[in-house]
Amino acid sequence: MDIFTETFIRLEELREEERMGIVKHLASKGFKVSKNPRAGKGKENYTSGGTIAEYNLSNWKYIDASINNHKVFISLQAFDKDPNSKNHHVLENRLGIYVYDKYDPEKAFSEMVTTDIDLPMNDEKFRMLDIAIDMQLRKVV
Repeated sequence: MDIFTETFIRLEELREEERMGIVKHLASKGFKVSKNPRAGKGKENYTSGGTIAEYNLSNWKYIDASINNHKVFISLQAFDKDPNSKNHHVLENRLGIYVYDKYDPEKAFSEMVTTDIDLPMNDEKFRMLDIAIDMQLRKVV
């Protein structure tokens, strides 16, 4: 196996460990998190509806959680649109939060709040995540 593939696999493993740490943290705070084995990562054989050759999206990590009838989507790669250039970006290893009632992929991009929280997580970053989620939940109440 070449070094690039080895590095991709190791990064995916590390990002999954971070995702599972966030899942455990959320569960300890009373959130319900999807336990579906395929939940939380992109497909390994993504084809954009058959329009492109297979692409491995397994490094695309996210968490679907809920609390008190509110749904929270936490992305381990925040979406960003530069206000000056209007260019779209994906900020890998930066957390993004989208609170919703019915998931809408367009709104997920346009309404996701980009946090200042970068992986890897630690106690301070978990505290910051709690505050960021609470602030978003207060907006929908």
